Amino acid sequence: MNGGRKGPPDLWGSRPVPAEGETQRLDIGPLILWLRAEDGELWITHTRAAGAVEPEDSRLSDAEWRRWALPEEQRYLHLSPVFPDRPLVVKPEHAFTLLRRARARFYLRVPAWVRVEVMDRPGGRRVFLTEIPTAQLSETWWGDVREGELAYWLTTTGRRQLAPELFDTHLVITAVQLDNLSEDDLQVERLSLRVEHLSIYEKDGWLWAEEVRVEYHGEDEGTEIYMDDVPPPEAAGAREISPARVQGRSFKARTFARLRALSGWGG
Repeated sequence: MNGGRKGPPDLWGSRPVPAEGETQRLDIGPLILWLRAEDGELWITHTRAAGAVEPEDSRLSDAEWRRWALPEEQRYLHLSPVFPDRPLVVKPEHAFTLLRRARARFYLRVPAWVRVEVMDRPGGRRVFLTEIPTAQLSETWWGDVREGELAYWLTTTGRRQLAPELFDTHLVITAVQLDNLSEDDLQVERLSLRVEHLSIYEKDGWLWAEEVRVEYHGEDEGTEIYMDDVPPPEAAGAREISPARVQGRSFKARTFARLRALSGWGG
C-alpha cells in the first residue's frame, strides 16, 4: 500500500539511556528530539525548525532542556507514538454528499505525539516522563456555544485514495469508513474523529490505526462509532505498539456538521 517503501528501523521501542556526556539526535518527521545524559540526569529538548543545529554546535547548550534525575537502575528509555489527547476536527480532501444508504472510505494522516518513558530493562515496568507532539496542532471548539468540547484542528485533509506519498515517519494512517444509514443525504464537510480511543500499529516502519466505522442514523438518532481491535486490511499483519488512551470500542458521539454554529473557528 506504500509502494514498497520502508520507514526508519528501530525508531520505536526500547533503547539504552545515552552514555554520560553523550547527546543523541532523533529525527521524527518535522520533530528533532535531543536526548542527553549529564551528571546522572536525563535531559530532553526538541525543535521543529528547519536546519536544526548539530549536537556539537554550542547553541544547543542554550536550549531549554527538561531534566530528570533517574534512579541508577533506570537505564533504558522507551519511545512510543501515541495519538493526541483530544478529538480531532478533520475534513475530507473535497467536501461531498453521501447519499442515503451509501458508503465512503477515506484516509487521514494524524501527527503522532512521542511518549518517553524509562525502565530498568527492556520489557520492564515503564515510568512516564513526557509527551512531545511531532507537529503543533491548533486548538478549536467542536460544538455550539452551549454544548461542545475542546479539540484540535487537523490541517491535513482526508484522502479518498491511499498513495505512497501519504506515508511519513511521524504520521499515523487512519482509515475511516462512513455509512449513511439514514433516510436523508449527508453533507460531509467536517467531522470529529475521537483518536483517544484508537491504538497504533506498526508495519514496515509505518504507523497505522485500526479502522474507524462511522454509522450515521440521522440528525435526531445520532451517530454510532465502532473501532476494531485489529489493524485495517491495508496493514494486515501489523503489530500493536501503543494501546488506546481511552478504552471503549463503540459509542455514540456527535460527528458531523458541528462547526457551523461557530463558523469562524477552525479555518
